[in-house]
Amino acid sequence: MVLFAVLLFAAFAALTGAVHLGAVAGFDTAIHEWFLGFRDESLTTGAVVITHAGGTVAMWMLALVACGGLLWRGRRADAALVAGVGAVAAVAVPVFKDLIGRVRPPLDDRLVTIDSPAFPSGHSAGAAAVIGVLSVLCWLRFRHRVAVRITVLLAAVFVGLVGLSRVYLGVHWATDVLAGWSLGGLLVLLGVLMHRRAGRSARPDTVAAELTVSRPGAEAASATGIAG
Repeated sequence: MVLFAVLLFAAFAALTGAVHLGAVAGFDTAIHEWFLGFRDESLTTGAVVITHAGGTVAMWMLALVACGGLLWRGRRADAALVAGVGAVAAVAVPVFKDLIGRVRPPLDDRLVTIDSPAFPSGHSAGAAAVIGVLSVLCWLRFRHRVAVRITVLLAAVFVGLVGLSRVYLGVHWATDVLAGWSLGGLLVLLGVLMHRRAGRSARPDTVAAELTVSRPGAEAASATGIAG
């Protein structure tokens, strides 16, 4: 997990540096023009629906509902993890946008109205952070492994589609989206790692304890379902 966090940090740092130096302009322009080439009404409708489903309001609502449900079940550590990852993402994205100040694709190419800086994609980062942390909890908590794998796969597909919708709609360059995914994923891993370190002596129903038990122990625990 630490290795994945390092790789995501390196990816985000590399993308940030490349964008700042203008080294990816040709790549981004080529991807942007490729998406412009196959726009049609049905795809545009679908992209708008997906982009709203992965937007800031939708992700905050999902995080709040998840936190409420976790608190109701006594999962305070899990609720704190979801809230923490979501909150850090909400703060970090605008900070990086202001620092980098990247201009979005040409106004005439945009299918939705937005004026804030482009890098990184807030939709991509927010969806990766919130959906990502909920996917981790789903993987740890639920007993039906096939259903869990399908759920996590669908979650990953959704996060991917949210990012692609931003490029399709002409409001982000491809590297904005790649950076958003990297940042969101990094925040999820950092959140889980912090819980593991802080929760080594905590109750066994925390994420940290779930991550430190042996595989046979985890499988045995999963057979009993979700602990109350």
